[in-house]
Amino acid sequence: MVWHIAVVVVMLATGYDLYLRLRAPRGERVRGGTDELTRLENRRAFYELAGREFERARRYGHPFTIAYFDLDDFREVSHLFPHQVGDELLRLVAGAARRSVRASDVVARLGGDQYALLLVETGPDAAGAAVKKLQQTLQELSEETGLPLSVSGGVVTCLQPTESLEAAIGAADRLLHGAKAAGRDTFWSEVIVPQPVEAFEPTRLRRANRAPPGFDVPMPPPRDRPF
Repeated sequence: MVWHIAVVVVMLATGYDLYLRLRAPRGERVRGGTDELTRLENRRAFYELAGREFERARRYGHPFTIAYFDLDDFREVSHLFPHQVGDELLRLVAGAARRSVRASDVVARLGGDQYALLLVETGPDAAGAAVKKLQQTLQELSEETGLPLSVSGGVVTCLQPTESLEAAIGAADRLLHGAKAAGRDTFWSEVIVPQPVEAFEPTRLRRANRAPPGFDVPMPPPRDRPF
């Protein structure tokens, strides 16, 4: 099994590096904003691009979605195998995430095995479709390579911009931790709908997604403890 994984890692790493060399530059980039390992946007670039999209959404009334996710088994793989195997896991997830969204969307590696998606002008249904495509792509890759590639995360769709970008990011991070506690290959989602004139806080609707059930599976009732 160890030799099988090692051979697969070498083959995939070679092919992935060739793909990155041939890929044309995409969209609007931030100087010094590329993650060296995965060639995705890095944390700095993600927050800068998310800030621009937040202001654009606020100005024109467009929805947008932010998703945080990470690998379910990355820590175990890092302990059992050489670091090259963990690096290949990160590259495979990066490629799967990039193929699961549009060219206009942003895919970033925030650090370690944590990733983020910024889906521009994207409502909850389209966001759910992107998450399902990511899960399906990773499942197929896992079957081909024998590597554990499931991810879990949190998804926040803003039909109206929140009070701040930090609020949306904080919600995505909180949902990520809830999904990780619920089980592997799990996504929790939240939709922030337009705020009524008389209300102070946006009304929030929660949904959960866990493969193979659909994206509409109700979230378990909240527990009497803080996130």
